[in-house]
Amino acid sequence: MDYIGYLPVANDGNLRVERDRAEKMSKHSEAKYRALIGNLFYGICRCSPDGSFLDVNQALMTMLGYTSKKGLLAANLASAVILHPTTRARILGQFGHKDRIKAFETEWKRNDGTSVRVRLAGRKVCAEQGARESYELIVEDVTKQRALESQLRRQATHDALTGLSNYRQLLGVLSTEIKRSERTGREFALLLLDLNRLKHINDRHGHLVGNKAVCRLADALRICSRDIDTAARFGGDEFALVLPETGADAAGLVARRVCDSLANDTEKPRLSVSVGVAIHPRNGETVENLLRMADHALYKMKGARETAH
Repeated sequence: MDYIGYLPVANDGNLRVERDRAEKMSKHSEAKYRALIGNLFYGICRCSPDGSFLDVNQALMTMLGYTSKKGLLAANLASAVILHPTTRARILGQFGHKDRIKAFETEWKRNDGTSVRVRLAGRKVCAEQGARESYELIVEDVTKQRALESQLRRQATHDALTGLSNYRQLLGVLSTEIKRSERTGREFALLLLDLNRLKHINDRHGHLVGNKAVCRLADALRICSRDIDTAARFGGDEFALVLPETGADAAGLVARRVCDSLANDTEKPRLSVSVGVAIHPRNGETVENLLRMADHALYKMKGARETAH
């Protein structure tokens, strides 16, 4: 292209047409490259076949916290995805249409060592004469987007006050445990718990104290349960605890530990709970039956407590 202007022009005009076309393509290619490199929203980088950065734009430097291009060029961030055949194929869109629906995402490290979630897409650049082939990658920072999605998912499945699972999540866990129990033949337990006299606490001490009482019970459930157990709040004073691979005797011990934890709590006002237990499959083979049987046992205990008082 540096010398094309000095080429002779044929009388038939064909050579002039070719020259004009080549100049137009060159200007278009240069404009496209400058637009990519100068993009303020997406990081752009060019990588060698081993994943080393050959060139980066300012947006990528800002995204990754580098003040100098030299520092980012020395970082070896793209090697793992470029050298791995499967991830490289996903980034370059070399799978079928269905596989390209979900873009490839990975974790990169900023200059300060913190993580950033990035979405990568790119293309292979064919090598010109005397040059090696390379890859051009578009890098999008999706860290905040993924964090927001995670927060929204948690809000949809957890109680805002206590952080425990909510009723929707409880139903999903029970369905999963029923399928697991049917497959393995092992029992699991459902505990329903009712915080006694919560209305009285709210009326006498105020709702802030009542909310704190609810959180105190939630803490007791966390302390008395395992990592595989699921504690849930699905009403004002109603809680549940799902205990996988747990029989009636062990479930009774857990219920006693929760009661003792509240009884030994020196904070005022004093708290107590009523507990009902149901075991799958002996007390019910469906979610509805288990909840009904545990609720029946709960109010039986609650009635006995009120009669005693």
